[in-house]
Amino acid sequence: MRNSASKLFRKQLRELRKARGWTQEEAAEKCGVGYKLYQLYELGIKNNPGLITLEKIARGYGMELHELLNPAVPSARRIPPDNPQKSRQKSAP
Repeated sequence: MRNSASKLFRKQLRELRKARGWTQEEAAEKCGVGYKLYQLYELGIKNNPGLITLEKIARGYGMELHELLNPAVPSARRIPPDNPQKSRQKSAP
C-alpha cells in the first residue's frame, strides 16, 4: 500500500530539516512560518497546509514547490511515459 501524501510530506519535512541540522524552531524561522505550525505539520497532527504555506516552506529550504512535494521516486517504480499499461502487465509464459 502506498503512503498517503500527508505522510510523505511529514517525512520530507523531517528529512530536510535533519539534513541541515536544524531544530524545528530554526526550520520554522527559515521558512517564515510559526514554530508551532511547523511542528504540527512535521508531527502529522495538522496535515493540510495551504499553498502559501507550502511556498514558504519550499523557499525556506531553497527549493521549488514541486521539489518539496515530489520526493525522488525509485526508478524501478516509474512507469515509462510511452506505454503506462505495458509495465503493469505480466508477460505470458
